[in-house]
Amino acid sequence: MKNKHILMAEDELHIRDTLSLVLKMAGYKITAAENGTKALKIIQEMQRTGSLPDLLLTDLNMAEGSGLDLIENIRAMDINIPVLVMTAYGNKDIVIELMRKECAEYIDKPFDPGELLRRLSLVFEKQEKKQLVKENELEQSFQEKAELERKVDSYARRFENLRTQVDSAVSEYQNLIQINDKEHTIHVAYRIKPFAELGGDLINIRHSSMGCDILIADVAGHDMGASFHTVLVKTFFDENSHFNYDGQTFFKLLNKKLLENGSRERMVTAIFLRLNLKNMSGEVTCAAHPPLIKIPARIPVPKPIFSQGDALGIHSDPLFESRVFCFEPKDRFFLRTDGITNAWQLNVETGKKQRFTESYLLYLIEELNLLPLDAMIKKIEHAVTAPFQYKLNDDMLIAGVEIPDNIS
Repeated sequence: MKNKHILMAEDELHIRDTLSLVLKMAGYKITAAENGTKALKIIQEMQRTGSLPDLLLTDLNMAEGSGLDLIENIRAMDINIPVLVMTAYGNKDIVIELMRKECAEYIDKPFDPGELLRRLSLVFEKQEKKQLVKENELEQSFQEKAELERKVDSYARRFENLRTQVDSAVSEYQNLIQINDKEHTIHVAYRIKPFAELGGDLINIRHSSMGCDILIADVAGHDMGASFHTVLVKTFFDENSHFNYDGQTFFKLLNKKLLENGSRERMVTAIFLRLNLKNMSGEVTCAAHPPLIKIPARIPVPKPIFSQGDALGIHSDPLFESRVFCFEPKDRFFLRTDGITNAWQLNVETGKKQRFTESYLLYLIEELNLLPLDAMIKKIEHAVTAPFQYKLNDDMLIAGVEIPDNIS
Protein backbone atom coordinates (compact mmCIF):
# COMPACT_ATOMS: atom_id res chain seq x y z
CA MET A 1 0.00 0.00 0.00
CA LYS A 2 3.05 2.26 -0.09
CA ASN A 3 2.85 5.59 -1.93
CA LYS A 4 -0.95 5.60 -1.91
CA HIS A 5 -2.26 9.16 -1.86
CA ILE A 6 -4.94 9.92 0.73
CA LEU A 7 -6.95 13.13 0.91
CA MET A 8 -8.12 13.66 4.49
CA ALA A 9 -10.93 16.01 5.51
CA GLU A 10 -11.01 16.58 9.30
CA ASP A 11 -12.03 19.78 11.09
CA GLU A 12 -10.42 18.95 14.45
CA LEU A 13 -6.77 20.07 14.24
CA HIS A 14 -5.29 17.63 16.74
CA ILE A 15 -6.98 14.64 15.08
CA ARG A 16 -5.94 15.90 11.64
CA ASP A 17 -2.32 16.31 12.69
CA THR A 18 -2.20 12.99 14.56
CA LEU A 19 -3.69 11.01 11.69
CA SER A 20 -1.44 12.77 9.17
CA LEU A 21 1.62 11.68 11.18
CA VAL A 22 0.37 8.10 11.59
CA LEU A 23 -0.48 7.72 7.93
CA LYS A 24 2.78 9.24 6.73
CA MET A 25 4.72 6.88 8.99
CA ALA A 26 2.75 4.01 7.43
CA GLY A 27 3.99 5.10 4.00
CA TYR A 28 0.99 7.01 2.72
CA LYS A 29 1.13 10.36 0.98
CA ILE A 30 -1.27 12.74 2.76
CA THR A 31 -3.09 15.89 1.71
CA ALA A 32 -5.10 17.37 4.57
CA ALA A 33 -8.10 19.72 4.49
CA GLU A 34 -9.76 21.30 7.53
CA ASN A 35 -13.33 20.84 6.27
CA GLY A 36 -15.44 19.41 3.47
CA THR A 37 -15.60 22.65 1.48
CA LYS A 38 -11.82 22.98 1.24
CA ALA A 39 -11.50 19.24 0.49
CA LEU A 40 -13.89 19.66 -2.44
CA LYS A 41 -11.82 22.55 -3.85
CA ILE A 42 -8.67 20.43 -3.56
CA ILE A 43 -10.36 17.54 -5.38
CA GLN A 44 -11.59 19.89 -8.13
CA GLU A 45 -8.05 21.13 -8.66
CA MET A 46 -6.69 17.57 -8.60
CA GLN A 47 -9.26 16.55 -11.18
CA ARG A 48 -8.22 19.46 -13.40
CA THR A 49 -4.56 18.39 -13.23
CA GLY A 50 -5.34 14.68 -13.51
CA SER A 51 -3.84 13.75 -10.14
CA LEU A 52 -6.78 12.51 -8.08
CA PRO A 53 -6.03 10.85 -4.71
CA ASP A 54 -6.35 7.11 -4.26
CA LEU A 55 -8.77 7.48 -1.34
CA LEU A 56 -10.83 10.06 0.50
CA LEU A 57 -10.71 9.81 4.32
CA THR A 58 -13.32 12.16 5.71
CA ASP A 59 -15.03 13.02 8.94
CA LEU A 60 -18.79 12.87 8.71
CA ASN A 61 -19.72 16.01 10.69
CA MET A 62 -17.71 19.16 10.02
CA ALA A 63 -18.51 22.81 10.51
CA GLU A 64 -18.12 23.71 6.83
CA GLY A 65 -19.21 21.08 4.33
CA SER A 66 -20.24 17.76 5.81
CA GLY A 67 -18.73 14.44 4.81
CA LEU A 68 -22.01 13.37 3.19
CA ASP A 69 -22.12 16.54 1.09
CA LEU A 70 -18.50 16.01 0.08
CA ILE A 71 -19.18 12.43 -1.01
CA GLU A 72 -22.29 13.49 -2.90
CA ASN A 73 -20.39 16.27 -4.69
CA ILE A 74 -17.51 14.08 -5.85
CA ARG A 75 -19.94 11.40 -7.07
CA ALA A 76 -21.74 14.10 -9.03
CA MET A 77 -18.37 14.93 -10.60
CA ASP A 78 -18.12 11.25 -11.64
CA ILE A 79 -15.15 10.68 -9.34
CA ASN A 80 -15.21 7.08 -8.16
CA ILE A 81 -12.32 6.97 -5.66
CA PRO A 82 -13.01 4.86 -2.55
CA VAL A 83 -14.22 6.70 0.56
CA LEU A 84 -13.60 5.82 4.20
CA VAL A 85 -15.76 7.76 6.65
CA MET A 86 -14.89 8.60 10.27
CA THR A 87 -17.88 9.30 12.48
CA ALA A 88 -18.75 9.66 16.14
CA TYR A 89 -22.46 9.25 15.34
CA GLY A 90 -22.63 5.86 13.68
CA ASN A 91 -26.08 4.32 13.57
CA LYS A 92 -28.18 2.21 11.22
CA ASP A 93 -29.54 5.18 9.27
CA ILE A 94 -26.06 6.63 8.78
CA VAL A 95 -24.71 3.27 7.59
CA ILE A 96 -27.56 2.90 5.07
CA GLU A 97 -26.94 6.44 3.79
CA LEU A 98 -23.21 5.76 3.43
CA MET A 99 -23.91 2.55 1.49
CA ARG A 100 -26.30 4.44 -0.77
CA LYS A 101 -23.53 6.91 -1.55
CA GLU A 102 -21.18 4.00 -2.34
CA CYS A 103 -18.93 4.53 0.67
CA ALA A 104 -16.26 1.82 0.82
CA GLU A 105 -15.87 1.66 4.61
CA TYR A 106 -16.53 3.58 7.85
CA ILE A 107 -14.96 3.62 11.31
CA ASP A 108 -16.45 4.85 14.56
CA LYS A 109 -14.70 7.50 16.62
CA PRO A 110 -12.76 7.20 18.80
CA PHE A 111 -10.64 4.51 17.13
CA ASP A 112 -7.19 3.06 17.50
CA PRO A 113 -4.77 4.21 14.73
CA GLY A 114 -3.88 0.58 14.10
CA GLU A 115 -7.54 -0.22 13.37
CA LEU A 116 -7.64 2.65 10.87
CA LEU A 117 -4.56 1.31 9.11
CA ARG A 118 -6.13 -2.12 9.00
CA ARG A 119 -9.34 -0.73 7.49
CA LEU A 120 -7.36 1.25 4.92
CA SER A 121 -5.46 -1.89 3.91
CA LEU A 122 -8.74 -3.76 3.44
CA VAL A 123 -10.18 -0.94 1.32
CA PHE A 124 -7.11 -0.81 -0.94
CA GLU A 125 -7.01 -4.61 -1.22
CA LYS A 126 -10.66 -4.63 -2.33
CA GLN A 127 -9.94 -1.79 -4.72
CA GLU A 128 -7.00 -3.61 -6.25
CA LYS A 129 -9.04 -6.77 -6.60
CA LYS A 130 -11.79 -4.79 -8.31
CA GLN A 131 -9.21 -3.20 -10.58
CA LEU A 132 -7.72 -6.60 -11.38
CA VAL A 133 -11.17 -8.01 -12.17
CA LYS A 134 -11.89 -4.95 -14.31
CA GLU A 135 -8.60 -5.34 -16.15
CA ASN A 136 -9.25 -9.06 -16.66
CA GLU A 137 -12.75 -8.33 -17.93
CA LEU A 138 -11.34 -5.64 -20.21
CA GLU A 139 -8.69 -8.04 -21.50
CA GLN A 140 -11.30 -10.72 -22.00
CA SER A 141 -13.49 -8.19 -23.77
CA PHE A 142 -10.60 -7.26 -26.07
CA GLN A 143 -9.93 -10.94 -26.75
CA GLU A 144 -13.60 -11.65 -27.40
CA LYS A 145 -13.78 -8.62 -29.68
CA ALA A 146 -10.67 -9.77 -31.55
CA GLU A 147 -12.12 -13.28 -31.83
CA LEU A 148 -15.45 -11.87 -32.99
CA GLU A 149 -13.71 -9.72 -35.58
CA ARG A 150 -11.76 -12.76 -36.72
CA LYS A 151 -14.96 -14.80 -37.04
CA VAL A 152 -16.76 -11.96 -38.82
CA ASP A 153 -13.84 -11.66 -41.23
CA SER A 154 -13.87 -15.42 -41.75
CA TYR A 155 -17.64 -15.43 -42.26
CA ALA A 156 -17.32 -12.51 -44.67
CA ARG A 157 -14.77 -14.45 -46.75
CA ARG A 158 -16.92 -17.56 -46.64
CA PHE A 159 -19.99 -15.54 -47.55
CA GLU A 160 -18.14 -13.96 -50.46
CA ASN A 161 -17.08 -17.41 -51.67
CA LEU A 162 -20.62 -18.68 -51.21
CA ARG A 163 -21.98 -15.63 -52.98
CA THR A 164 -19.67 -16.34 -55.91
CA GLN A 165 -20.85 -19.95 -55.97
CA VAL A 166 -24.49 -18.89 -55.76
CA ASP A 167 -24.02 -16.33 -58.55
CA SER A 168 -22.45 -19.05 -60.66
CA ALA A 169 -25.28 -21.44 -59.78
CA VAL A 170 -27.88 -18.77 -60.61
CA SER A 171 -26.21 -18.14 -63.96
CA GLU A 172 -26.16 -21.86 -64.72
CA TYR A 173 -29.76 -22.20 -63.58
CA GLN A 174 -30.82 -19.38 -65.91
CA ASN A 175 -29.07 -21.18 -68.76
CA LEU A 176 -30.68 -24.42 -67.69
CA ILE A 177 -34.26 -23.15 -67.86
CA GLN A 178 -33.83 -21.59 -71.30
CA ILE A 179 -34.82 -23.64 -74.36
CA ASN A 180 -34.45 -22.91 -78.03
CA ASP A 181 -37.82 -23.89 -79.45
CA LYS A 182 -36.84 -22.51 -82.86
CA GLU A 183 -35.12 -25.83 -83.46
CA HIS A 184 -38.48 -27.60 -83.24
CA THR A 185 -41.36 -27.83 -85.66
CA ILE A 186 -43.83 -27.40 -82.81
CA HIS A 187 -44.11 -23.87 -81.46
CA VAL A 188 -43.60 -23.58 -77.69
CA ALA A 189 -43.99 -20.48 -75.53
CA TYR A 190 -43.23 -20.44 -71.82
CA ARG A 191 -42.59 -18.29 -68.78
CA ILE A 192 -40.60 -19.26 -65.69
CA LYS A 193 -40.47 -17.15 -62.54
CA PRO A 194 -38.38 -18.62 -59.71
CA PHE A 195 -39.57 -17.86 -56.19
CA ALA A 196 -35.94 -17.25 -55.16
CA GLU A 197 -32.70 -16.85 -57.10
CA LEU A 198 -32.53 -20.60 -57.52
CA GLY A 199 -35.53 -22.71 -58.35
CA GLY A 200 -36.64 -26.20 -59.16
CA ASP A 201 -38.98 -25.72 -62.13
CA LEU A 202 -37.84 -27.01 -65.50
CA ILE A 203 -39.08 -27.27 -69.07
CA ASN A 204 -37.19 -29.15 -71.75
CA ILE A 205 -37.94 -30.21 -75.34
CA ARG A 206 -36.24 -32.91 -77.37
CA HIS A 207 -36.90 -33.15 -81.09
CA SER A 208 -37.46 -36.56 -82.65
CA SER A 209 -38.09 -37.82 -86.18
CA MET A 210 -41.76 -38.32 -85.26
CA GLY A 211 -42.31 -35.04 -83.46
CA CYS A 212 -41.05 -34.07 -80.00
CA ASP A 213 -40.96 -34.95 -76.32
CA ILE A 214 -41.66 -32.25 -73.72
CA LEU A 215 -40.86 -32.51 -70.03
CA ILE A 216 -42.12 -30.24 -67.26
CA ALA A 217 -40.64 -30.94 -63.82
CA ASP A 218 -41.00 -29.35 -60.39
CA VAL A 219 -38.23 -30.14 -57.87
CA ALA A 220 -39.11 -29.34 -54.25
CA GLY A 221 -37.13 -26.43 -52.81
CA HIS A 222 -35.57 -23.15 -53.92
CA ASP A 223 -31.90 -23.72 -53.11
CA MET A 224 -28.74 -25.10 -54.66
CA GLY A 225 -29.88 -28.62 -53.82
CA ALA A 226 -33.05 -28.08 -55.85
CA SER A 227 -31.01 -26.75 -58.76
CA PHE A 228 -28.68 -29.78 -58.55
CA HIS A 229 -31.65 -32.12 -58.88
CA THR A 230 -33.00 -29.97 -61.72
CA VAL A 231 -29.70 -30.44 -63.56
CA LEU A 232 -29.94 -34.17 -62.93
CA VAL A 233 -33.49 -34.31 -64.33
CA LYS A 234 -32.55 -32.27 -67.40
CA THR A 235 -29.45 -34.36 -68.10
CA PHE A 236 -31.44 -37.56 -67.78
CA PHE A 237 -34.11 -36.21 -70.15
CA ASP A 238 -31.45 -35.21 -72.69
CA GLU A 239 -30.03 -38.73 -72.55
CA ASN A 240 -33.49 -40.18 -73.09
CA SER A 241 -33.47 -38.79 -76.65
CA HIS A 242 -30.91 -41.49 -77.54
CA PHE A 243 -33.11 -44.32 -76.22
CA ASN A 244 -36.58 -42.99 -77.04
CA TYR A 245 -38.14 -44.41 -73.88
CA ASP A 246 -41.84 -43.71 -73.37
CA GLY A 247 -43.05 -41.66 -70.42
CA GLN A 248 -43.57 -44.56 -68.00
CA THR A 249 -40.15 -46.11 -68.66
CA PHE A 250 -38.45 -42.72 -68.46
CA PHE A 251 -40.06 -41.89 -65.12
CA LYS A 252 -39.17 -45.27 -63.59
CA LEU A 253 -35.53 -44.88 -64.62
CA LEU A 254 -35.47 -41.27 -63.43
CA ASN A 255 -37.02 -42.27 -60.10
CA LYS A 256 -34.25 -44.84 -59.57
CA LYS A 257 -31.62 -42.19 -60.36
CA LEU A 258 -33.17 -39.69 -57.97
CA LEU A 259 -33.23 -42.22 -55.14
CA GLU A 260 -29.58 -43.05 -55.75
CA ASN A 261 -28.58 -39.38 -55.60
CA GLY A 262 -31.10 -37.82 -53.25
CA SER A 263 -31.78 -40.48 -50.63
CA ARG A 264 -35.46 -39.55 -50.65
CA GLU A 265 -34.57 -35.93 -49.79
CA ARG A 266 -36.10 -34.28 -52.87
CA MET A 267 -39.57 -34.92 -54.18
CA VAL A 268 -40.08 -34.26 -57.89
CA THR A 269 -43.36 -33.98 -59.75
CA ALA A 270 -43.29 -34.08 -63.54
CA ILE A 271 -45.27 -34.52 -66.73
CA PHE A 272 -43.96 -36.14 -69.90
CA LEU A 273 -45.68 -35.23 -73.17
CA ARG A 274 -44.90 -37.03 -76.42
CA LEU A 275 -46.34 -35.56 -79.60
CA ASN A 276 -46.27 -37.64 -82.79
CA LEU A 277 -46.78 -35.47 -85.84
CA LYS A 278 -46.79 -38.46 -88.18
CA ASN A 279 -50.01 -39.99 -86.88
CA MET A 280 -51.25 -36.87 -85.04
CA SER A 281 -51.42 -38.56 -81.68
CA GLY A 282 -50.06 -37.73 -78.28
CA GLU A 283 -49.26 -39.54 -75.06
CA VAL A 284 -49.04 -37.92 -71.64
CA THR A 285 -47.58 -39.51 -68.52
CA CYS A 286 -47.91 -37.83 -65.15
CA ALA A 287 -45.94 -38.11 -61.92
CA ALA A 288 -48.19 -36.39 -59.35
CA HIS A 289 -48.23 -33.28 -61.51
CA PRO A 290 -51.00 -30.86 -62.59
CA PRO A 291 -52.77 -32.24 -65.69
CA LEU A 292 -52.14 -31.39 -69.32
CA ILE A 293 -54.74 -28.97 -70.70
CA LYS A 294 -55.86 -29.27 -74.33
CA ILE A 295 -57.75 -26.58 -76.24
CA PRO A 296 -58.92 -27.83 -79.66
CA ALA A 297 -58.79 -25.42 -82.58
CA ARG A 298 -62.31 -26.38 -83.76
CA ILE A 299 -64.05 -26.01 -80.41
CA PRO A 300 -61.74 -23.83 -78.30
CA VAL A 301 -62.86 -25.00 -74.86
CA PRO A 302 -59.99 -26.02 -72.57
CA LYS A 303 -60.16 -29.58 -71.28
CA PRO A 304 -57.75 -31.24 -68.82
CA ILE A 305 -56.34 -34.62 -69.80
CA PHE A 306 -55.86 -36.44 -66.53
CA SER A 307 -53.33 -39.19 -65.90
CA GLN A 308 -52.44 -40.53 -62.49
CA GLY A 309 -48.95 -41.17 -61.14
CA ASP A 310 -46.76 -41.12 -58.03
CA ALA A 311 -44.23 -38.42 -57.22
CA LEU A 312 -40.61 -39.13 -58.13
CA GLY A 313 -37.75 -39.58 -55.67
CA ILE A 314 -39.93 -40.95 -52.84
CA HIS A 315 -40.93 -44.59 -53.47
CA SER A 316 -38.78 -47.34 -54.90
CA ASP A 317 -41.63 -48.79 -56.98
CA PRO A 318 -43.87 -45.93 -58.16
CA LEU A 319 -46.81 -46.33 -60.53
CA PHE A 320 -47.52 -44.14 -63.55
CA GLU A 321 -50.46 -43.96 -65.92
CA SER A 322 -50.27 -42.83 -69.56
CA ARG A 323 -53.12 -41.35 -71.58
CA VAL A 324 -53.23 -41.41 -75.40
CA PHE A 325 -55.14 -38.78 -77.37
CA CYS A 326 -55.46 -37.37 -80.87
CA PHE A 327 -54.89 -33.81 -82.03
CA GLU A 328 -55.26 -31.66 -85.12
CA PRO A 329 -53.37 -28.71 -86.63
CA LYS A 330 -53.69 -25.49 -84.58
CA ASP A 331 -54.64 -27.39 -81.45
CA ARG A 332 -52.98 -26.03 -78.34
CA PHE A 333 -51.74 -27.64 -75.13
CA PHE A 334 -50.88 -26.04 -71.82
CA LEU A 335 -48.58 -27.34 -69.12
CA ARG A 336 -47.62 -25.82 -65.80
CA THR A 337 -46.23 -26.34 -62.34
CA ASP A 338 -48.41 -25.83 -59.27
CA GLY A 339 -46.73 -22.52 -58.44
CA ILE A 340 -49.38 -20.66 -60.45
CA THR A 341 -52.32 -22.10 -58.48
CA ASN A 342 -50.43 -21.67 -55.20
CA ALA A 343 -50.21 -17.92 -55.84
CA TRP A 344 -52.50 -15.88 -53.59
CA GLN A 345 -53.89 -12.42 -52.97
CA LEU A 346 -55.67 -10.90 -50.00
CA ASN A 347 -59.42 -10.53 -50.38
CA VAL A 348 -60.07 -7.00 -49.07
CA GLU A 349 -63.67 -7.85 -48.21
CA THR A 350 -63.09 -11.05 -46.22
CA GLY A 351 -59.48 -10.44 -45.15
CA LYS A 352 -58.66 -14.01 -46.21
CA LYS A 353 -56.15 -15.36 -48.71
CA GLN A 354 -57.61 -16.09 -52.13
CA ARG A 355 -55.74 -18.42 -54.45
CA PHE A 356 -55.28 -18.29 -58.21
CA THR A 357 -57.58 -21.23 -58.89
CA GLU A 358 -57.55 -23.92 -61.57
CA SER A 359 -60.94 -22.72 -62.82
CA TYR A 360 -59.60 -19.16 -63.21
CA LEU A 361 -56.65 -20.50 -65.18
CA LEU A 362 -59.01 -22.40 -67.52
CA TYR A 363 -61.06 -19.22 -67.90
CA LEU A 364 -57.98 -17.20 -68.89
CA ILE A 365 -56.85 -19.86 -71.37
CA GLU A 366 -60.23 -19.77 -73.08
CA GLU A 367 -60.50 -15.97 -73.05
CA LEU A 368 -56.97 -15.40 -74.40
CA ASN A 369 -56.91 -18.24 -76.91
CA LEU A 370 -57.29 -15.95 -79.95
CA LEU A 371 -53.98 -14.26 -79.15
CA PRO A 372 -50.71 -15.53 -80.62
CA LEU A 373 -49.28 -18.21 -78.34
CA ASP A 374 -46.41 -16.06 -77.02
CA ALA A 375 -48.74 -13.15 -76.23
CA MET A 376 -51.22 -15.50 -74.60
CA ILE A 377 -48.65 -17.03 -72.23
CA LYS A 378 -47.29 -13.59 -71.41
CA LYS A 379 -50.81 -12.36 -70.54
CA ILE A 380 -51.42 -15.32 -68.22
CA GLU A 381 -48.11 -14.69 -66.46
CA HIS A 382 -48.99 -11.00 -66.12
CA ALA A 383 -52.35 -11.91 -64.55
CA VAL A 384 -50.39 -13.58 -61.74
CA THR A 385 -47.20 -11.57 -61.28
CA ALA A 386 -48.20 -7.98 -62.18
CA PRO A 387 -47.93 -5.48 -59.30
CA PHE A 388 -50.84 -5.64 -56.84
CA GLN A 389 -51.95 -8.97 -58.28
CA TYR A 390 -50.98 -12.29 -56.72
CA LYS A 391 -48.05 -13.19 -54.49
CA LEU A 392 -45.94 -16.24 -55.28
CA ASN A 393 -44.90 -18.73 -52.61
CA ASP A 394 -43.35 -21.20 -55.05
CA ASP A 395 -41.62 -21.28 -58.43
CA MET A 396 -44.02 -20.71 -61.31
CA LEU A 397 -43.85 -22.18 -64.82
CA ILE A 398 -46.47 -22.10 -67.54
CA ALA A 399 -45.96 -23.31 -71.11
CA GLY A 400 -48.06 -23.41 -74.25
CA VAL A 401 -47.63 -25.73 -77.22
CA GLU A 402 -49.24 -25.20 -80.62
CA ILE A 403 -49.49 -27.82 -83.35
CA PRO A 404 -48.47 -26.32 -86.72
CA ASP A 405 -51.02 -26.23 -89.53
CA ASN A 406 -48.49 -27.03 -92.27
CA ILE A 407 -47.37 -30.49 -91.23
CA SER A 408 -45.74 -32.29 -94.15
